Amino acid sequence: MPHIRALGYVGFETLLINEWKHFATEILGLQIGEELADGTLVLRSDSYKARIFLHPGPSEDILYAGWETFKAEELQALRDNLTARGIPFTEGSESEARARCVLELIRFKDADGNVVEAFFGATEFQHEPFISPKGVTFITGQQGFGHIVLSTDDYEGQVKFYHETLGFLISDYNDLLLPGRPPAHITFFHVNGRHHSLALGNMPLPKRFNHFMLEASSLDDVGFALDRAKNAGAHILMDLGRHSNDKVISFYVMTPSGWAVEFGWGSLIVDDEIWHVTHHPEPSIWGHKFTPPAHI
Repeated sequence: MPHIRALGYVGFETLLINEWKHFATEILGLQIGEELADGTLVLRSDSYKARIFLHPGPSEDILYAGWETFKAEELQALRDNLTARGIPFTEGSESEARARCVLELIRFKDADGNVVEAFFGATEFQHEPFISPKGVTFITGQQGFGHIVLSTDDYEGQVKFYHETLGFLISDYNDLLLPGRPPAHITFFHVNGRHHSLALGNMPLPKRFNHFMLEASSLDDVGFALDRAKNAGAHILMDLGRHSNDKVISFYVMTPSGWAVEFGWGSLIVDDEIWHVTHHPEPSIWGHKFTPPAHI
């Protein structure tokens, strides 16, 4: 049944657009694609015209996630699936699709009420190649933008929605125990070869959004980004380490909005013919020392 093929884009709300401009370009190495008349900042990480939308607003949290289907027939099959399950959705208008830099989109909500968008026909700017201001090349393509991690109040309902309704495949499970926090459980999902494009955790956090991940094409890119973050005085939420499940070497840095970005390299690729689901009682093999920010 898988109609969704990749994480296409993510939209957030923030009042800290100027801080984000510096953070995104000078630390992460993303490129500013557009600055819209309403104040929205559009960021690029590859040939796609838009991967991140930062809309002016107070929540400092996620507004929507955009999931890619590869052709119109797959988006229609998703419509049919949602209708058969009694899940309401709305059609994006031509102007809304144009604003997301896609040909068609639909919009619905997951079990937690988060806005989910599904689309086909992403706009590629091959005539204006992505140029990272820091010389970073990100791994995207058919693996999509990267991954996102959401906290949930309805863990079982969310896992069921993404697995059974949308057809996301389970990669594995992690336990998570952080100092001063109750034990948490995380389910990781894939929709292509990327180990996970989505993870859901029952972590009690002040925001729904936990982090997004950018996968760089070299380990040196990770080291340089870590140096840039530290030199800029950004808060390093988790220092350099290697994850148990996807084997990524990464660090986590706090954004101006108060949630994190994971910047990493070296993820394994899922082959569904031989993949088997496992459980990891520890999220990291080594490193990833956790330093909570003062405001949490």
